[in-house]
Amino acid sequence: MQGGIERAGAQKLLKKAREFDPDVVICTHFLPTPLLERERMKGRMRARIITVVTDFEVHGMWLGAPSDHYFVATDEARAHLEALGIAPDVITVSGIPTHPVFALSKDWAAMRQKHGWHPSLPAILVSAGGFGAGNAERLVETLIQSKVKAQIIAVCGKSETLKASIEKLITIGEMPLVKAVGFTTDMDEFMAAADLMIGKPGGLTTSESLIKGLGWVVVNPIPGQEEKNAIYLLEQGAGVWSDNLYTLAYKVKAVLEEPGRLKGMRKNALRLGRPEAGGIIARFALAGG
Repeated sequence: MQGGIERAGAQKLLKKAREFDPDVVICTHFLPTPLLERERMKGRMRARIITVVTDFEVHGMWLGAPSDHYFVATDEARAHLEALGIAPDVITVSGIPTHPVFALSKDWAAMRQKHGWHPSLPAILVSAGGFGAGNAERLVETLIQSKVKAQIIAVCGKSETLKASIEKLITIGEMPLVKAVGFTTDMDEFMAAADLMIGKPGGLTTSESLIKGLGWVVVNPIPGQEEKNAIYLLEQGAGVWSDNLYTLAYKVKAVLEEPGRLKGMRKNALRLGRPEAGGIIARFALAGG
């Protein structure tokens, strides 16, 4: 049933693939791989298929069909695939590809000045869009009421309702700076100016933040891939996990106030960052895949 639904929803993709007749197809989501492999088995496509796993753990959905080459985020993910019988020479540990802009060095102080942030207070970047209006509002309100010694920048995405609800909170508490930001193309600059990230650890957002050296406070990750991403951050010393809003402020204060702790988390994040991932994959594909 699910396979039929996927095929029905992918007809435009499959039609485009047949018409374009590519040499290589790069799949950054798990759904196209089995569909394209089926096309190839039926003789309607000749392309090599490359799967780029955009989570830190290889969950079962990525293995719905064989791929000619796998690019994974970590050595552990490589070991996982090898344990399943996949040949080592078709697995490359590249990291998760991100936009090249995140690899550019941007001055911390200059970015704060450009966006109107406090020049010296620790900056907490809240990825609020993934929580929904009510949950994100309560999260920010919890931080404000705790009087944590930091500034809060809540990125709300395209939700004007969420942005408006958080802006209403700015008048409460005694925080020196709380900003609500709508949809933005400046996320790389925000990450360059911030110190700590609060949110759900999706693969791409996490990879972008690691390149910029941000520590993490993970909140309510989606069971499955986001939980696995969260475990990776914790194991590598780049994050902590707050499983409810009652302890969120305690967790954040502990990270900010314990001497050297945030610095250590940021150092670990930078160690994990893989800004070259996209280039590794592109060069492989252009060389014949």
